[in-house]
Amino acid sequence: MLSISLFACAYSPSDTASPTVDVAGDTSGLLASELDLGTNKGVAEAFARTRGSLDATEEVVFYWFGQIYDRKRSDPTGDAESEYASPILRFEGFNIGRFEQTANREWEMLTREITVYQDNAGRIIDCFDNGKVGAEAPEQVRVVHVQNDPVNHVISGADFTELPTHVAWNLDVLLKYASPLPVETYPEHSAGNTYETMELFDFFVERSDLEDRQQLSVPAHLSWTRVGQYLPWMKMGQQEGRLVYHAQGFKVMDGYEGLPDELRDWVEDNAPAYQHAPETWGWGENMTSWRYFEELASSGSYDSACD
Repeated sequence: MLSISLFACAYSPSDTASPTVDVAGDTSGLLASELDLGTNKGVAEAFARTRGSLDATEEVVFYWFGQIYDRKRSDPTGDAESEYASPILRFEGFNIGRFEQTANREWEMLTREITVYQDNAGRIIDCFDNGKVGAEAPEQVRVVHVQNDPVNHVISGADFTELPTHVAWNLDVLLKYASPLPVETYPEHSAGNTYETMELFDFFVERSDLEDRQQLSVPAHLSWTRVGQYLPWMKMGQQEGRLVYHAQGFKVMDGYEGLPDELRDWVEDNAPAYQHAPETWGWGENMTSWRYFEELASSGSYDSACD
């Protein structure tokens, strides 16, 4: 991420209280009588309250912000190197979703998400100098901001660590699969025929909030690290290197209206559907940046040239 000084004006979570219900009323079937981290059902319920809400009508928003670094492998037999890297980009974004209970206390997570790329002053950019990541023939390339829809999952349990006053939910996602952008078809935009990435998530929630049986949705904070290939729009081909993302975030208890003004303005001008969560489960593969870029490129909608 950016240095601490650059985050002096970072956005902060709202103090608005989370939604509550009358426990003596109609919570039957929604909320168990007590916190239970000893069974899959209890864990799934607690994680669903952390990541979302047990109220299927509530749209839950997670906001994040962070920095991206470029890392290249040093020559193992060459001279030793010293480097203290600076971020090449900033980013911020959000996921908006609803959570619907299915059988056996599982929850369907119906979401979509936006991430916008920024310069180190926090301005959303449309063009990027790929010389910053070591392109052999540097040029200004057109940025493709993240618009992933759908991003759906089923919550049936979760890994967690119990801390003195908090519960940390741990999600480590290490992936390799056939890239939607094979080298033969997309030689300038494909890092390889295999898509490779690892994403490390931690969601932190106060145990006292989980124990409060009036809250269907509890405040939570997020830490996220990603190591992956150069983004397709960077036009780096198969050059060696990796991007390292580091972000923090939190559940926005005010929902979409609690997001930063500049981010909401961008969404309303460029992707207005993302003001709300999906209405229904979208069958098929979840959208990713690589699949989204392939859709743009194969349809002729993407022009890498940037003035």
